[in-house]
Amino acid sequence: MQSKFSEQLTLALDGIQGSLTHKQVAGKVHVSVGQLSRLKNGTRNTDKPTRISLADALQSIWLNFSGAREDYHIPSFMKNKAKHNDVMAALFQQRKEENERRQLEDAFDEAIGTKPELRSPQQQQLIRDYFKEYVEEIGAENTDIVMKAQYAGVQLQSYFDKYNDQYGG
Repeated sequence: MQSKFSEQLTLALDGIQGSLTHKQVAGKVHVSVGQLSRLKNGTRNTDKPTRISLADALQSIWLNFSGAREDYHIPSFMKNKAKHNDVMAALFQQRKEENERRQLEDAFDEAIGTKPELRSPQQQQLIRDYFKEYVEEIGAENTDIVMKAQYAGVQLQSYFDKYNDQYGG
């Protein structure tokens, strides 16, 4: 079974047609072509340095998000197989997730401000639901920014690098 990272690696490698060969990518990452194929197929696991090298060599923000998901167990992006995979679908999904979280926000603030031992079962459920909505919104935000950047032909990595340099990320 392919990991999320190997799925994204497959998509990234399929998207390099004409710009780099698999042999060139393997050379940049210091692995054999056979090993790259096994990484792509998910028959060999990747370590963090290899994931970073692959994302850098392929200049794939999707691969970066997928690697972060695997390395740090954070939400990477939202993939809904029932929806179109385009910039408008990502925008609508992001707005939907944000609106759902915002609708819960006032009630959440009230619930979280209540002493834990005095919270009603509804308040406890609301607190759990709020964080679920927030994580889904993060995934939708990540998808939205990447889809918009791809649509506009903008390379996001330089913006992330500047942000990380400025804020220590």
